[in-house]
Amino acid sequence: MYEVLGIIFALIGLGALLRAVRVFPPESAHVLNRFVFYIAFPCLVFRSLWQADIEAALWAIPPPAFLLISLTFIASYYLAKQWLSLKQESAGSFAMCVSFGNTAFLGYPFILAFRGEQALPPAIFFDQMANFLSLYSVGVAFFVYNRTGRFTFRNFREILKLPPFIAFLLALVLQQAPLPSFALTIVDSLADTTVPVIMVAIGLSLSAKHISRFLKPLLTGTVIKLALLPLFFLIVVSFLPLQELYREVMVLQAATPTLMISYALASIYNLDLDLCSSFIFLTTVVSLVSLPLWSLLVPYM
Repeated sequence: MYEVLGIIFALIGLGALLRAVRVFPPESAHVLNRFVFYIAFPCLVFRSLWQADIEAALWAIPPPAFLLISLTFIASYYLAKQWLSLKQESAGSFAMCVSFGNTAFLGYPFILAFRGEQALPPAIFFDQMANFLSLYSVGVAFFVYNRTGRFTFRNFREILKLPPFIAFLLALVLQQAPLPSFALTIVDSLADTTVPVIMVAIGLSLSAKHISRFLKPLLTGTVIKLALLPLFFLIVVSFLPLQELYREVMVLQAATPTLMISYALASIYNLDLDLCSSFIFLTTVVSLVSLPLWSLLVPYM
């Protein structure tokens, strides 16, 4: 896990360096975000789900996880507006950053290291059908509301236009179907660019002044994301008829830091980019301590 985190910080540092020496123009982060959102991340989603071995018992994971994540998002949105007095675009970033975890980029390798190969299918189901699906249904509906000022069921049509969601549906339909090797090679190559490109984009946007400017919401959100949300999951899943492995994976996935792709979404939906990039940076740093702690505590709870 620490090797993965080390790579993440090295890439963020590279982006920050490129910004400091002005190798890239100011709009570069926005261009990189759009590349990830429309091309690289859909390929990663397709690859992850298309090759997954789906067992019937795995379908018990998404409903409670989706519900808990969605409730956290809605509650965090109103907490940000009412208690923290954030503007609408900042409240959207706050809710997204404290609700949706880095369940693929950091969750997969951490869970593999902690519980081995047998823990990867439930990790994928949590990521794709709870974390991902909540983001692109409940989350997108709120983001469209932020942009248009209206909240109707028509907002959910926006989901059908999203490349990651289209990739998700295609992966379900074509799961483990024989595909041309050259097509899979292209998908693999593009999927592999997701993490490094988004990390560099985050580094291009990071600034110490943003972290100090948002200190109260950042500290509040980090406690919710890395402590209260996994604790919430731990309490709820203890009452559910799930395999012990599935319970542990769900808690660990809930304890992952802010979703890296949230920065790209903040750019697409005109949310607060500075707050979002600060959340990604701070929660990822703190997770160096919190994730190992949760991995030690979960088996005894």
